[in-house]
Amino acid sequence: MWVRLAQFLFRLCAFCVVFAFMLVAAAPLLERLVIYPLDDTRVSPADANLPAVTEEVFHHDGQELIVWTAPPAPGEPVIFYLQGNAGNLANRASRFDLLLQRGYGLVAPAYRGYSGSTGTPQEAAIINDTVEIYDSIVRPLQAPVVVYGESIGAAVTLGALEAGITPNAILLEAPYTSLKTMAAHHHPGNGDFTKHLSNQWDSLSRAETVTLPLLILHGTEDELIPIKMGRQIFSAAPSNRKVFVEAPGAGHTGLWRTDTWPKLTSFINQFALR
Repeated sequence: MWVRLAQFLFRLCAFCVVFAFMLVAAAPLLERLVIYPLDDTRVSPADANLPAVTEEVFHHDGQELIVWTAPPAPGEPVIFYLQGNAGNLANRASRFDLLLQRGYGLVAPAYRGYSGSTGTPQEAAIINDTVEIYDSIVRPLQAPVVVYGESIGAAVTLGALEAGITPNAILLEAPYTSLKTMAAHHHPGNGDFTKHLSNQWDSLSRAETVTLPLLILHGTEDELIPIKMGRQIFSAAPSNRKVFVEAPGAGHTGLWRTDTWPKLTSFINQFALR
């Protein structure tokens, strides 16, 4: 009996070791599937009913990155829009149209692997691309700049700030604190697995250096990224010019509403209008 039990325990231990190894080996694939659910569909601005927007192909680090741009009206700011990880640029067409209607300029890059951009998305590469696009396309517009980071785009925003971009203000929509805390929230007990990932997106620690004007928008019923994470980012930022905007009853999407949109534009105008 004891021999059979020992054999069973040995096989169980061996299985656990092999399974753990498989998880580590599969980490890059899991990152692609979970963190970056790619939509590489390339849609032109014209086909997205945005005739005032131009598609540019930005060459950087051996990759071709799709960037949608539109100049601001005189005296108006540029919105550097960093999208969430779901869908493509065309899925944000209605948002871009609202920004353009107010005279705001637009620079919206597609991450590697998205909307026709080449390459594979990784944290360091995305941040580096974002900084290069900011320096090469946004800064030469010589207009006030507001960075709008949506979901994972909020993490990109904070990473790019740490890497040296200098906008006038930032807006973060449904930010999360880190991939580790996201994993722990959705899969209790498995948060430590994220240490095997090359992407960490530790937004909470990066927020601790944010002194720029900051607005955070979060839905009270967001089941994907709980609002408590947005509040933690807000509390961590030492900025003395920060606003937290709740979208009552909203989930992870549908946050631009008649009760929130005026607050977003008021914030932009306060810190970016000349």
